[in-house]
Amino acid sequence: MKTASELWEDALPYIKKNVSSTGFATAFTKVRPSDITKNTFVLSVNHDIYRDMLEMYRDIIVDAVAIANGSAMELEIITEDEEAKKEKEKVSAIRGESVLNPKFTFENFIVGKNNEFACAAAYNITAGPVSDSYNPLLIYGGSGLGKTHLLHAVGNAILEKNPVANVMYVTSEKFMNSFIESIRNETSKAFREKFRTIDVLLLDDIQFFAGKDGTQEAFFHTFNELVGNNKQIMMTSDRPPKDIYPLEERLRTRLSGGLMADIKPPDYETRIAILQSKVKSAKVSIPDEIFDLVAQQVKSNIRELEGAIRTIVAYSEISKKDIELDTANRILNDYFSSSHKRKIDADYIIKQVENYFNLKDDEIKSNKRDKEYTYPRQIAMYICRELTQLSLPEIGKEFGGRDHSTVMHSIKKIKSIMQKDLDSMRTINDLIKNIKSSEG
Repeated sequence: MKTASELWEDALPYIKKNVSSTGFATAFTKVRPSDITKNTFVLSVNHDIYRDMLEMYRDIIVDAVAIANGSAMELEIITEDEEAKKEKEKVSAIRGESVLNPKFTFENFIVGKNNEFACAAAYNITAGPVSDSYNPLLIYGGSGLGKTHLLHAVGNAILEKNPVANVMYVTSEKFMNSFIESIRNETSKAFREKFRTIDVLLLDDIQFFAGKDGTQEAFFHTFNELVGNNKQIMMTSDRPPKDIYPLEERLRTRLSGGLMADIKPPDYETRIAILQSKVKSAKVSIPDEIFDLVAQQVKSNIRELEGAIRTIVAYSEISKKDIELDTANRILNDYFSSSHKRKIDADYIIKQVENYFNLKDDEIKSNKRDKEYTYPRQIAMYICRELTQLSLPEIGKEFGGRDHSTVMHSIKKIKSIMQKDLDSMRTINDLIKNIKSSEG
């Protein structure tokens, strides 16, 4: 499709043939092609006087545009003030759809060895134009490590460079809800237009798609449409695509086919830098020994790291006292106890496995026999055997009253899978590691 400028250039010869030289010099020298929206061609003039002049030649302009376009189009003539207002409304609509958090930028993202590749990859896609090397981009890692921050930072950076870029940030759950709503309301066309006519899609938590076949298919076609039209896609997940289960193989292939970058928990130096950055704007003095205390206590989650230092800063601001190490220890005692000390029992293991595989509460304990339930159930039984003192009958009781032979079979099955499949072994060992890290 021609741009507004190209269409206008092609239309001008017909206009010049059908308008006197005086009329053309008077009415058309202050005209600028502004936009093409759907089936409407928009011309802009700098004053109402010139709009009135152009209206005298409306029929000629409409004919000229139809010939240049190959089909008839509506004609809209606006002033520059009206054009500016329309542009402002367009930008507002785009920003409203984006739902970006302006606080999340590259400037305040703390870079360390744990995330430098992911941050560099994310920053590179803001430079434009869209590159096959970075499209799609998938960043994965544990909760609270800054993946969502990078998504918003990319969106904010792109809009800063190009305010009219159609950037959409959306969680996978919201994407699914929009898809379901489009089916219920018979608005599938509107759904497709909403998600397939954007310039940049920033999709958070794609692991949420696991087991949701209809949503996976909708996203598969959205993915193909956007990438096929050279539009940028950036996604986050709490695990690599090979570990998202159940997931259609064709979608897994698409997700794995671009650039993937992982974010690991921050090292000590990065944790200190994060803590220091969070107190810059606070009107309190925090000694280095307190930064060290928090960094030593909270090692795997940036949100918890920030929450801990905010607690200390708030106490200092309210009490109007400098914080000493003993005071900080006392303030954070409850925080650390509730956040990092936990008794590992069957219920906790089941909950963590359900979260990992995106299952609802107690689905592991149910009688559902589809593979999407039996595999996580077997893993949970295996981990219970590894991390608790429960006997086989006791484990069976925790899983909806199953007998010990079922538990034994499940444990043997998982051991066999781990011996044959390296990816499965890593998945299960990661689960065990995460569960053990919460133990007091």
